[in-house]
Amino acid sequence: MAAAYDPSWPEILREQDERLHFDAPISNDDALTLGLYAVEQARAFGHAFSIRVICNGAISFSHHMTGVGLENDWWMDKKLNTSRETGISTLRLFSEVQAGLRPRPAFLDNLSSYAIDGGCVPMRTADGHVFGYVIASGAPHQLDHEVATRAIARFLGVDVPSVAE
Repeated sequence: MAAAYDPSWPEILREQDERLHFDAPISNDDALTLGLYAVEQARAFGHAFSIRVICNGAISFSHHMTGVGLENDWWMDKKLNTSRETGISTLRLFSEVQAGLRPRPAFLDNLSSYAIDGGCVPMRTADGHVFGYVIASGAPHQLDHEVATRAIARFLGVDVPSVAE
């Protein structure tokens, strides 16, 4: 089954990236709060998700809702590798490739290490420094992305447009 795509997504995702900036890297205690926000967002979608928050290279929060497990860890690892490689969310990469705005990166041919499915969103400061990631897996990739972005938006107290509406 082909992954969902909407031609409006590249612009929405660019706007999300413009609004989702942190003043400074967050602490592990903040990562716990952010992770719990992601769990709340996941429950609102009615799907079982795995959620992970990475801060400063370490897993600061990890949670598997009932019904998900090891396979979702594997997907989160692949999404994380992809976002680390590009510096953007995995859904933004997917959308820009689909729209012809960027070529499909050759590293994606390594299916055991990378995935072009939505669900990993980098956390960055206003100057562009990426210090962490929020990752979700378990639902269609636009919902995985929404869980992560809505949690970050709530943490920052900002509104962002949605790819899930």
